[in-house]
Formats: sequence, structure tokens, C-alpha cells
Amino acid sequence: MKNILLIILSLLLFSCEEEENVPDHVLSVDKFAEVLTDFQTAEAIVRLGYNRTKDSLTYNDSIYSAVFRKHDISKDEFDSNYTYYSNQPKVFEAIYEEVITKLSKRSAEIQGSKKE
Repeated sequence: MKNILLIILSLLLFSCEEEENVPDHVLSVDKFAEVLTDFQTAEAIVRLGYNRTKDSLTYNDSIYSAVFRKHDISKDEFDSNYTYYSNQPKVFEAIYEEVITKLSKRSAEIQGSKKE
């Protein structure tokens, strides 16, 4: 009797795990980390004011558009992926840790090339 109760209890516990169905439009974690890395680079260019001109708004839009073109996604796709992953804090944190690692590597490469 105890064994049957233990089996039933185990089945109930494991059946409560919900299998997540990822929507078709959601990019893989690795791909989204790449997109976010480029997006953060674009954000830094805009915020630091590189190539600031009279037509800065157009320039800013073109920088973000270049990121979307590079990764073959639209702004709406980016936004929906951002929303999807931001609703999963642990996954989102892991993605941003990867982004920080990639940005640090890029920074180190740039610093290394300046010394040469």
C-alpha cells in the first residue's frame, strides 16, 4: 500500500511540471544573445553621441535598423522576443550574462588592437 501511495504521489509531482511550448517567432537563446549584443553596441553608439549630426534621429534609427537587417528580424520581432524572454527572469539573466561576456570580449579586442 505504501508503495502504491508513493508511486501515485510521485506521478502527481512529475505531472505538475509544465512543458513550455515556445512560440515559432521566438529566437533561440543564442541567437537572441547575438542580437542583444549588437543592439547594446548600437545603443552605446547612440548614447555616446558618435557621429552626431543635425539629422541625429535619422542616424539613430538607421543604426538600430542595421542591427535588425543584420539579424534578419523586424523591430516587432525584436520587441516580442524581448517581451518573451523578459517574462522568464532566469533565462533572461543568463542571456544578459552572455551579452556582457560578448561585449567584454569585443572591448578587449578593441583595446588590444589600439596597443598595436
